[in-house]
Amino acid sequence: MTSKKFDITPDIRLLVDIGEANYEVPQAISELIANSMDARYLDEKVKIEVFIDDNEISIIDNGIGMTENILAEALRLAAQMDTVTGNTKARKGMYGLGLKAACASLGKHWNIVTRPEGDPNQYSVEIDLVDWLKKKDRKNWEVEVKSEKFKKGEGPIGDRTHGTAITITKLKENFVMVTAVTEKLGMAYKPHLEFGDSIFVNSTAVTPKTYTLVEDRKYEIDLEINGYQVTGWYGLDTKTHNSGDYGINIYREKQLVEAWNKDFLRAHLMSSRVVGEIDLPFVAANFHKLGFNKTSEEWRLVKKYMTEALKPAVKASGRMAQGKKDNLRQAKAIRGLDLALGLISPEDQNFDGVTDTATGEDDTRTSTPARKAQNVVTGNFQTLKIGEDEIPISYVFEKLEETIPWDYIFDEDTGDLQAVINTDSLIYTETTDVELIVVMALAEAVMAYSIKHRGLEYIKAKENRDNWMHLVIKSRPKSWVRK
Repeated sequence: MTSKKFDITPDIRLLVDIGEANYEVPQAISELIANSMDARYLDEKVKIEVFIDDNEISIIDNGIGMTENILAEALRLAAQMDTVTGNTKARKGMYGLGLKAACASLGKHWNIVTRPEGDPNQYSVEIDLVDWLKKKDRKNWEVEVKSEKFKKGEGPIGDRTHGTAITITKLKENFVMVTAVTEKLGMAYKPHLEFGDSIFVNSTAVTPKTYTLVEDRKYEIDLEINGYQVTGWYGLDTKTHNSGDYGINIYREKQLVEAWNKDFLRAHLMSSRVVGEIDLPFVAANFHKLGFNKTSEEWRLVKKYMTEALKPAVKASGRMAQGKKDNLRQAKAIRGLDLALGLISPEDQNFDGVTDTATGEDDTRTSTPARKAQNVVTGNFQTLKIGEDEIPISYVFEKLEETIPWDYIFDEDTGDLQAVINTDSLIYTETTDVELIVVMALAEAVMAYSIKHRGLEYIKAKENRDNWMHLVIKSRPKSWVRK
């Protein structure tokens, strides 16, 4: 047997290719800011200035700065920077790729200038990816670090006595939505901003993300999971969210890793008031820090405990989605949540004598002849007509992560009724007649709507369902007919 050693140094094109990571401009800038936050100098508050125009993006901080050697190592792919710097504190950066991937995502020309406190010099490196690819030696990863005397007030570092400035030109995108960047940073670094660190975008201060909560109530999350702590809060938003902006924002080392996570509650309009934040320092983020390693045992346990912890909030959110005419629905939902959490006793549910409905009359479950006339059902595949009311109906296919075949959403603000068909259910995966599944799901939505939102008894609601389904199947398109 013989053996031979080979050099497997990657091709220099890798430095360009990592720019094809799934970073949008706000995310790439956020990744560079993560490095600035990690580079805090002693106990100073971190101040970061971001400047954006059509030709250039720059990020300047007052961090600890880098020596000549550390700057060179920072440009090496997968560098273990803690070993290089001797750092022992937890950091946001984990894989040694963030700086390179973020810069390459933004543009083809990078200029990095840095100066450590007390060093008489500043150090810089310039990389142009077009020139980089012109190298004849495809294994030549050498970079040139320049050293020159530091002059305060001159150059990109300006009046700072320590820090780093990164300037990116030859941008991939010449038009950048500054508001999108500002909103991203206000959410991504909310804990830092609340701590006193500051970020400015085009000289305007970034403010931390705020929430509009029912009664301004935040409920504490403090869970012990296998010796680790999950801390944070949750609450109920004053509005439902069709946009998907609900769920739990998950932070790691004070940086947002996953926005509006819905693994702990079913993605549904009825639960779309549940919002909150948690910190997960003990669960590893994925490669690009755009989510967590959800195959780990740590994540499995977090999901189990958080799902249980949020059940009262999910129930309260569902309660708030019903009874639009009830001007006490928010108060009732909050009191129900307080009761479920043991914060109050049943005797404490006092609504100060406010009338239970907007009209002061009971308008549910009446069975007068006039009411019955108002609930005669007609309609078609796009519309449900009950009396003189016309309700738009639709359907959507989603993964519900439950055994139920379908569910429904009724948006009281728009009056739209939608069936949600579970693509993970057996009835969907084992049936080829998708059109029939759609009709059945919509029919069940019609029945549930009739009971919960029209106040009908089961028998009348079932009649509504059967009548609507009969009309729809009778007028079905020819393409539905079995061959």
